[in-house]
Amino acid sequence: MNVNRLLCIDNQDALHAVREFLANWWLQVGLDAMLAPVELVDDASIMPQVIEDPSGLVAVNPYAPIMSCNTACLIEDFIQSHPASRLAVMLRPCEFRAWVELQKRHHTNLNPAATGSSAECITLGVDCSGTFSFVEYQRRSEQEKTAEMLWEGLRYGADGNFYPRPVRQACQLCDWPAALGADIAIGSVGVVTQGVLLVIAKDELTDERLGLSQVTYGEAGEELTVTREALVGKLADRQAKGREQLASATPGASGEINSLLGFFARCTLCADCLDACPIYDGEFTGMLGVGEAIQGGNPLLAELVAVSRWLASCSGCGMCQEACQNGAFLGQIITNISHRIRSDLRYTAGEPHQKLPWSA
Repeated sequence: MNVNRLLCIDNQDALHAVREFLANWWLQVGLDAMLAPVELVDDASIMPQVIEDPSGLVAVNPYAPIMSCNTACLIEDFIQSHPASRLAVMLRPCEFRAWVELQKRHHTNLNPAATGSSAECITLGVDCSGTFSFVEYQRRSEQEKTAEMLWEGLRYGADGNFYPRPVRQACQLCDWPAALGADIAIGSVGVVTQGVLLVIAKDELTDERLGLSQVTYGEAGEELTVTREALVGKLADRQAKGREQLASATPGASGEINSLLGFFARCTLCADCLDACPIYDGEFTGMLGVGEAIQGGNPLLAELVAVSRWLASCSGCGMCQEACQNGAFLGQIITNISHRIRSDLRYTAGEPHQKLPWSA
């Protein structure tokens, strides 16, 4: 059962509250390093960076409405480069889903509590109000103060409406705006306008093991907890309706295969979208004419099976569409196909306790 604790926000500065919590918690549990989104002063952007000293937390910003990449694809290297260490990673919901799927697909478990390993990687999830494209983020950064932009995104969760602004399509269609199953979730939906954030441990053992009672302001009342959970659900329902509307407008949805083929005719086979995907693992190599031919069986059938399994694990981050230089609406098609596959398999991508449908 989750344990919900309070963080107090002063002067609408939720970012300061999170940074202060992270600094206190770092010392409380004796972290060695953290992988988190960090403000880059030179190019006014955000990138996931490794922090090895708590003084570096002053630049952490999980609420900036931009994603330069999906952090999940960096975690395994981060862990391997810090053996026998106590680590933490800060992730948006789509990044956490991708990390869960990567562990399932690679048959690994890098979470220490389950393995008894001397290494430990604690996952910190944050509620997400959506992100802009790089161009839109740069434009808005030049026109308004960063603090105002961050508060705008946070406060709209209070009434279940995250999108009065032109966030990316992938964010509008997100499966779930909270990191379900993270060791610690920092909840903002529906509560930030009441001057608090929630620090949510996934269970009582995690709450005790990670010393959260020492770095928070006591347990949250039931009203705050229920408010956040209800609004997260409301947002997820709204986004599901958006996906249903999108499905009917997706090329090929009406059975006219020529419209779908016309869409793919714009593709130059540059593979930038595949490079940006945190889940992709060479499923298209044969079709693209690269790599060694599949030995035995039917190469095309084998690759189609691999592609369908890859799409079933899609986290919905939309990095494929962001990487496309030809302006293709990859997110629209992939979101539609992925959810159709998952519906048939009765599978939820990013659910930590659900096995892959094709696993023994």
